[in-house]
Amino acid sequence: MSRFRHAVDSPHTKPWTQRVGKIVLNFSALEFESVLWLIQLSEQHARIKSFADTPFSARVRQLKGYVEDRSISAKWRRTSLRSWNDSLKLAIVRNHVAHNPLIFGWSAPTEVGEPDFIGIPNLRNPRSVGREWALSRVDADKCINDIVVVAKKLADLRIEWCKVRDLGQAPPARIHNATRWYNLRGQVASALRMFGIQ
Repeated sequence: MSRFRHAVDSPHTKPWTQRVGKIVLNFSALEFESVLWLIQLSEQHARIKSFADTPFSARVRQLKGYVEDRSISAKWRRTSLRSWNDSLKLAIVRNHVAHNPLIFGWSAPTEVGEPDFIGIPNLRNPRSVGREWALSRVDADKCINDIVVVAKKLADLRIEWCKVRDLGQAPPARIHNATRWYNLRGQVASALRMFGIQ
């Protein structure tokens, strides 16, 4: 471990800095869409903070229940569920990139020019399957494009649903068990904080 050296702010990493930044920043559009969908489909505007505090994957599971309940057409339902499932796959890449160290690597023995890939050691859970993970330039660029496509698709689907709802033609909202669970969890957390327990 004492032999590790870091190339900090190296010029050859600039394209990768842009890629990593685009993955994280563009994914924030999916994070935002998930909160917007929950607000719109649940019609519980006062819960915006609890929606935002819920982890992304749990938020998506919750909103998929609303998609099932408040579907405006078979095509809308199918496309919405597929798009949210795609967002969960993209979240795996985003989480690897955002929450682990990134190590630049080259396929060729000489470390010349832009690195071919980033290696991502999973230090947070080293015993898990796939402890080490790599992301090539091609895969990173595809991930960025996929995030943009899915975010735009979800925005269009949300707007389409809101138009139908505003015409009074969407099925009514109902409270899900998951919603009850998150409400209860929030109340327990608040009570624990009052007693100084984190």
